[in-house]
Amino acid sequence: MLPVEIDLIVERYELVDNIVPIELLEEKFKVAAVLTCKVGGRFDILVDQDTFDYQRARASFSIAHEFGHIVLHSQVCSHCTSIEDSVALMRRIRNAKAHDFIERNANYFAGAILIPQRTIKEDTAKIYEWLIKDGNYDTKMDLKQFYATLARRYEVNPEPMRIRLEQLSLTKNIRRSLFYKYPYLEL
Repeated sequence: MLPVEIDLIVERYELVDNIVPIELLEEKFKVAAVLTCKVGGRFDILVDQDTFDYQRARASFSIAHEFGHIVLHSQVCSHCTSIEDSVALMRRIRNAKAHDFIERNANYFAGAILIPQRTIKEDTAKIYEWLIKDGNYDTKMDLKQFYATLARRYEVNPEPMRIRLEQLSLTKNIRRSLFYKYPYLEL
């Protein structure tokens, strides 16, 4: 069922205790979300309160991203018992060659869970056909409107949608169909 209710998925995972909105997290630490590890190896995902309350698409991606770190990199994060520890680890990783690998994995995980491959292909074709059929789309326009339309369906921001469509090689199909003014999307 879409959009994916990431909070429910994450809270059912055996290594996650809570998703906790934290006031001024982003203002103080320049992050939308972080992990903290508790005694026993269980994690809390801390999310900036304003992001959680007013930027739901961003909060969902941040939660899914941190969840990806738990599933994929729990050993790396297991010593982060405070926000400061988590931010310090992020800075150390950012300065290391492993940063791109670790962050790319967590981003891919978040995109895959929020924008499942099994539904995105069909939805992409349907939305393409709707936009073309109803004349709501200028075939000379860039793809931003297309990404934004799909992003609303999945309750994510347009940039993660763009990335996910590229990962699944759908963007080139969309461009080709637009270029040739096909009434449908070739997948």
